[in-house]
Amino acid sequence: MNVEKTRQYYDQLTEEDICNCAYCRNYVKEIKAAYPELAAYLNQLGVDIEKPFEAIPIGPANGTMFYSGVQYVILGSAGPFKETDIGKVHLFVTDSHPMTEIKEDHFVIEITPIHLKWDE
Repeated sequence: MNVEKTRQYYDQLTEEDICNCAYCRNYVKEIKAAYPELAAYLNQLGVDIEKPFEAIPIGPANGTMFYSGVQYVILGSAGPFKETDIGKVHLFVTDSHPMTEIKEDHFVIEITPIHLKWDE
């Protein structure tokens, strides 16, 4: 796991690099305030919580949006990463994700479940 390279990766991502669908816009708008402990943990890994690689929305119900999983890229080897729980969410390395197009050593983590306010 390379925290500095991961941070550089997220720093170079722009708004245009993030999916612009209503579900992803909601995720970006709500996630940091709803899960501050998770945001702080991901920041220690170099990950910007507001720039997901992939979000898997299930759908809104009663003013809440449920995401069965949200994925983030981390540069370097997955060896040092430990599966863990932060609050009520579970983080783990996943092999089930879209192609990243990243040439250097990296892995993808998934966080589940995520429940956010939905008001669209």
